Amino acid sequence: MKLIHCADLHLASPMESRLSPEKAKQRRTELYRTFDRIADYGVENGVSAILIAGDIFDESRPRNAEKKSFLKIAEAHPEVDFLCLSGNHDESLEDEENLPENVFCYGEDWKKNSYDEVDIWGCTQTDANFNLLYTTLRPDRTRINIVLLHGEVRQSGTPAYGTVLLPALRDKGIDYLALGHYHSFEEGGLDERGKWCYSGTPEGRGFDECGPKGFVLLNIENGELSSRFVPFAQREIEECKVDISGLEGELEIEERVLSALSCRPSKNILRVLLIGRVPLNAQIRPKELEGCLNERFFSSSVKNCTKIQIDPSLYRDELSLKGEFIRTVLAARELSEEDKEQVLRCGLLALEGEEAEFT
Repeated sequence: MKLIHCADLHLASPMESRLSPEKAKQRRTELYRTFDRIADYGVENGVSAILIAGDIFDESRPRNAEKKSFLKIAEAHPEVDFLCLSGNHDESLEDEENLPENVFCYGEDWKKNSYDEVDIWGCTQTDANFNLLYTTLRPDRTRINIVLLHGEVRQSGTPAYGTVLLPALRDKGIDYLALGHYHSFEEGGLDERGKWCYSGTPEGRGFDECGPKGFVLLNIENGELSSRFVPFAQREIEECKVDISGLEGELEIEERVLSALSCRPSKNILRVLLIGRVPLNAQIRPKELEGCLNERFFSSSVKNCTKIQIDPSLYRDELSLKGEFIRTVLAARELSEEDKEQVLRCGLLALEGEEAEFT
């Protein structure tokens, strides 16, 4: 028997903070397409059910058109059941009229769906029931038990809304705790019998969601459960560090960046970090670099993380505004090294009559 664990689809997410309206619209469409591809994968690989551990939508009250688009995908794949949990962003589809027969929504009390030797439990966490979640869950230890929850894992403490208290779920006969909330794949041991797992989001949406995204494929055979992460995103958000040490001119910096990124797929979204030690007057223009990269990749973000290559002794006796400025900044004990870099870079550009870009 096979199952898919996914979460945090965030369908209809705006994504307009760093994308043009046209590309944001394209990405919103791609979120639905990726979910549709996951459903296709389920049918093609004999998956019995797709477990969605919360945050199907990006907002608490999605528009009817958005809900219909999701349900239409489920209805188009009758061979697979869709077991849905609400998260901290969306509300349950439980009260939706005319749900497809293969869509099941978990409410505020524990409910289970049984498949052969497997019981799948789910409960939507609210500010009214979080205290009861752990005492009211009573799985049959003779069966394989999968539990769906949405929240932030805690290794200690007391129950709180929006959290999943792992010690309170130990020794309950749980084989796999399918979680949603964190947007990257992560797993760990629950107890001697089971483990917990975040599937992550199927598609990264912002530059803080770098790395492979997808879902987790579960396989139950001969009373044993195994799982593996399946990368599945249409576009990966990559974090790329480019060393521009010693470079000064805007053109040579651009050439170094383009050369370093030449092997990256053009469909991807890049978060570029410029690193290394550069001269005082290095012409680093993150916005211009972004414009250049956006002609070659779907989208990009460039952050200047370089350090200024400066010898304080060269300015010890210089009688100039620049020398006085450099000596003052380097001697400022209240500034961190990072702040000194920022102040020096912006101040020296300003002294040259150029616009400073804060990074």
